[in-house]
Amino acid sequence: MKKEDIMEETLEINHGNRSSKLMLEHEIPGAAVYHHVMMEGDSVTFMADGTYIRVLFLCSGSVDFVVDGEVWSYSEKSFIALKPEQSIKVLVKKHSNLLEIRWDMNTEDKVEIGSGCTVYPVTGRYEDALQYRDPFKSEKTISRALLPQRTIPRFAMGSVETYGDDLIGQHAHPLLDQFFFSFPENDMDLLIDDIVYPMKGNSLVHIPLGSDHGVSVKGKQTAHYIWIDFIQDPEKANQYLDEVHKPTGSMRRFSK
Repeated sequence: MKKEDIMEETLEINHGNRSSKLMLEHEIPGAAVYHHVMMEGDSVTFMADGTYIRVLFLCSGSVDFVVDGEVWSYSEKSFIALKPEQSIKVLVKKHSNLLEIRWDMNTEDKVEIGSGCTVYPVTGRYEDALQYRDPFKSEKTISRALLPQRTIPRFAMGSVETYGDDLIGQHAHPLLDQFFFSFPENDMDLLIDDIVYPMKGNSLVHIPLGSDHGVSVKGKQTAHYIWIDFIQDPEKANQYLDEVHKPTGSMRRFSK
């Protein structure tokens, strides 16, 4: 693998115009990530589509999410996951940047959703998410499971936060394909096989499937990013995530 084989796209978050952009198109089969810039006072409706699950992540700003008459008011770093039959209205109270993640459903996924094991929509604030430990990270690292495995069919989403000096050991998981999305303060080195790949803030990177990957931060560097997992083999991948993601039973945060 060469450095130019690693696909990355940076979000344009500071311009004052409404926009919607598909990021890293066709990088992961069945997955699509859109970046939406919305202005104060906007009302944006995302119509239901029975072919995919939709997850919205509020990167910055302030909005109301309205689903079936119920309202959730959030500021930055909040999320909501909808089943394919649910539409959502987003009422924008402050200039906002929103990620929209779409994940195509197959027949088995639709049966699982219809079983009622998960009550939709699934929504919450980033800071309230379950924290976990895994063997690749130091005790200093804060890891969060925003949408743990089995919440949504063949999908999981979480985050990693730490600062220098720290190391997330290289590891491979060919059972799931993965995007990393970085928060504005992120400044870290991705370790992908034998490549050191700098990753700054507001970027979406495709971690090559099956690659041996990790993260290094030194000195004043900060790592703060979301991992978005698209699972190929749910039985084996969920078992893998069960084994490596162990809830801490505590809620930590770094002082600012």
